[in-house]
This record gives sequence, C-alpha cells and structure tokens, in this order.
Amino acid sequence: MKYIVSCLLLLLSVHAISQVQIPDAIKENIQARVEAGENVGISIAYVEGDKVDFFSYGTTDLKHNIPVNEHTVYEIGSISKVFTCIMLADEVLKGSMKLSDPIVNYLPNTVKVPTRNGREITLLDLATHTSALPRMPDNFNPRDPRNPYVDYTPEHIYEFMSSYELTRDIGSDYEYSNYAMGLLGHILELHTGKSYETLLIEKIAHPCNMISTRLALTDSMKNHLAKPHAQGVEVSNWDITGLAGAGGIRSTTEDMVKFLMANMGVLKPNIYEAMTLSQQVAYEKQTDQFKIGLGWHYAQNGDDTIIWHNGATGGYKSFTGFIEGTQKGVVVLGNADTDIGRLGMKLLGDPRPLEVPKPSIATVINKEIEANSIKSAIKLYQQLKTEQSDAYKFDESQLNTLGYKYLSEGHNTIALELFKLNVTSFPKASNPYDSLGEGYLKVGDTTQAITNYKKSLELNPANDNAKTVLLNLGVAKSELVTDVEVPENVLDTYCGQYELQPGFIITVTRQEKQLFAQATGQPQFELFASAYNKFYLKVVEAQVTFKANDKGKIDSLTLHQNGQNMPAKRIE
Repeated sequence: MKYIVSCLLLLLSVHAISQVQIPDAIKENIQARVEAGENVGISIAYVEGDKVDFFSYGTTDLKHNIPVNEHTVYEIGSISKVFTCIMLADEVLKGSMKLSDPIVNYLPNTVKVPTRNGREITLLDLATHTSALPRMPDNFNPRDPRNPYVDYTPEHIYEFMSSYELTRDIGSDYEYSNYAMGLLGHILELHTGKSYETLLIEKIAHPCNMISTRLALTDSMKNHLAKPHAQGVEVSNWDITGLAGAGGIRSTTEDMVKFLMANMGVLKPNIYEAMTLSQQVAYEKQTDQFKIGLGWHYAQNGDDTIIWHNGATGGYKSFTGFIEGTQKGVVVLGNADTDIGRLGMKLLGDPRPLEVPKPSIATVINKEIEANSIKSAIKLYQQLKTEQSDAYKFDESQLNTLGYKYLSEGHNTIALELFKLNVTSFPKASNPYDSLGEGYLKVGDTTQAITNYKKSLELNPANDNAKTVLLNLGVAKSELVTDVEVPENVLDTYCGQYELQPGFIITVTRQEKQLFAQATGQPQFELFASAYNKFYLKVVEAQVTFKANDKGKIDSLTLHQNGQNMPAKRIE
C-alpha cells in the first residue's frame, strides 16, 4: 500500500494548479525557433516545488501538423546516463555492488579488461567518465547510418574492450565516454540478470509513475511519438540496445517532471536515496576546478550550483537540470538536432540573452531540390550565401545532414552533389571530405573516395573512421597521418594563455611529453601532434596551430573547429 500511495501522490502533484510561469521571453524564443525552421517541436516544463508550468509549441512532424504537448514522446539521449548511474547507486546502497569494484569482476572471463600502471578500471571510473576509455569504440561501424546503434551488441562491447590499450592513466582526467556509460548499463544487466529496460521500469519508472518512459515504444508511446528531424528533414529513430545505458531511453515532458521532482525531493519514492547519492560529488580535479557526480554534471551560476545533463540523438535534443538545495528545475525536450539546453539554463538563472535563431539553409535547399532540381538548388545556395549570408544558418553540418538524408534514400547522385558543394564551401573542414568520400564509395568511385578520406584525415588526424575505411580500401598504414614526437623544449614554447575572445582563455600546459589545452570553464584535454606546430584533439573534431612572429616567438594560436579558423593572441 505504501508503494501505491507514493505513486498517487506523485501523479497528483504533477497536475496541481500551477502557480509558476515560464516567462514570455522564453516562450517567444521557442516560437521563433519553430517558425524559423530551427526546431520542429519543443516541450518545456518549469518546476518549483510541487507546482509546474508546461509549455509546448510546434508539431510532432512536418507533414501532419499534430501539436506537441507534455504527453509527446521524445528520445532523451544521454540523459539516460543519469538513469544508469541512479540504478548503480541503488545497487551500491543495497550493498550488492561497490563503486570501487573493478569492472573485471562483472564481465565474462573471456573479456580482457585493460589496466595501466597497476590500476584497474572501476565502476566509479565508468560513472564519472574517468575510465580512460574513449568516447566511442573503434569497432563502431554501423550497417545503417540512419540507426547507427541498433547492431552494436554486447559481443562488440567485449571485442573492443579486449583489444583496447589505454592511452593515459585511469582516473587522471575526465573524458566523456558513451562507450563507458553503455558498458556500465550492460554490467548492471549482467549483475542483476535483468535487461536494462526491466531495471529501468522496476527501479525508476514504476516508483515514479513514469508510464511513458521506456526503451521500446509501447503502442501508446508510438501514438504520441514526435518524429526526429535534422536540418529540417525527417530522419530515423535510433534504437540503442547494446549501449542502452548511454542513451536509449524515450520519455515525455510529463514523465521527466516526475523524475525531476523525485530527484529534487519534492516527492520521495523508493529510489530517492539513490538519486541523492548520484548527485554528490564523485570525482574532482582541483587543478581544473572540475567536479562531476554519478552521471550528473555541475554548472556554476553565481552562488547557485546547477545539477544538469543534456542529451542528443540523430533528430532529438534534450535537457534537464535543477538548482542544488532548491526545488527549482526544468525539462526541455525537442524533436530536432538543434541545441535547446540554453532554454533550460536560462530558466535556471543564466544571465546571457537567448539568441534569435536563423533558419537552416538546408530547409531552403531541400525544398528547391524537390520543386526543381539539384542544379537549381546549388545555384540558389551560392546566390543566398553571397547575398544573404546573415539570414540563414550556413555552417558545415547543414548540407552534410541533408546529403545523408538523400544518401539514405538511395538518391546517391543528389547526395554526392551536396557533399561536393559542402567541401567547396568549407575547404578546411574535415567532416565534409569524409562525407564526400562516403558518397563516392556509394557510387563505386574508390579513387575519389580515397582522395577525400585522405584529405579528411589530413585535416583531422583523429578521424578514426577515415583511417578504418582507407585501410579497408588497401591504403598502406604508412601512408596515413601519424603522430609525431615533438621535443619537450619545443612543447614548452607553446605553453601559455591565449585569448580567443574577451573572457574566454585557452590555457596550454605540458606534462612530460604531453601537451594539454583547457578553455575557460571546461575540462583539460590532450593535444596530439600531427606536425611540430600542429595538434589535434580526440574528444572533439578540432585542431590547433601555433604560430610564431618574425622573431621566432610563439605569439598566437589558431583553433580550427566547425569549419572556422579562430585566432587567439597570446596574453601570457
């Protein structure tokens, strides 16, 4: 009876008469986003104690004009990681697992788990992204790019684990890892003998009365599903099963409000104690002023600490967070690939103004292709970029995503022309060349595919996909870009502070033979040398070039990211 009463109380609280209100400025910004084509639908909720205000705007897709609301189902992506860590915390509180347990204790004997300097990877390392395991495994080669995780199985998890060699000490640094968190979810399955979805339902969804929070869509959820979109084009849903703990959950704003209320202690279901444990600092690196809980991240806004997580899949974005020590929280869910986290942070007190969105050029180009031809669309793109460059969003991902839409539909010639146009528009960005290489492979032109994959790898030596494809195409390993060893005295000349823009500093330091970069308010990341003065990051697609003045002294660096070349003057 106690369980039933707690659920009823939670259900009633969500539907209580609202005495809080989402500001008109945020509602207007959401409307502007949808009307500009940047988003298709957005559902947002603001919570104060047991009061909640819902606001939704837009549609579930671009064809049927069905309005989104608090019952609309979205993929929540990486917010799933918080659920995974709460389920881990529950096992810890029950005494059946310890955060200090080595993960090798929970995996089959046939799996070889890497160690480094005598240190083993623990459950805590997985839950705090400090395991030294990479963001994604190198054996992630989806057969269907439209649904990339569907065929990544536990056997793939084991295969990668057994072959991977750690590149840095365990626990030494934070590196966000989908693989590690997916592995943690799988370990919970192995330990309990239950599927991830069963654990999700038993531990969190049922106690919190979240009837539309699942991995697999129920019939009711299918009827309320918002279709995913990228650059204004409908794409496929992602089915994440093998790495479910990293991002496989679907939910609604209404359900996520219940989840948020439970985490904030507005109501206290059986899982509340585990939720509280997950919010405590679990890893801290004082030199970087960085902290993380079990899954949860922290952001500082004046005296307020915001506990938060966001998520993204192929056609969805999500955000949830709350102010520590209060019962003020927010949920934002959307069915497009455009970031909506700033809306959530704004509701939680972020003083920065919200940007007025620009429409995606991909939406315009897609309509022109359908109405006329790819040739006409290319001409229109070039005209608008020359005459109205400030009116549309023209970054490299716009045409890239549109190209993959046509590639997935079998319109290879159109996709190839879009990828060519993107390379012409962003000749110093790596990803357009990678996509063009894939386009050429689709039409059987391996010579051009190799040329473009090589160019992509030259611009971004961390592009493991390009390396894999080139090796499969018979390119000798010696022809691929390899790291170079830069003497420590040369590395020292790069150390210092570089101002990218007022108040945003990139600090470069050295530890033995390794160079590191840390931007204001962000963790420290390793820089790997592809030439004496050229370095790249593995956690994101970005490169850094150090430049000397006419006296030979390093006085600036250039950050190459998202097709942009951003200079930063040395200030110290």
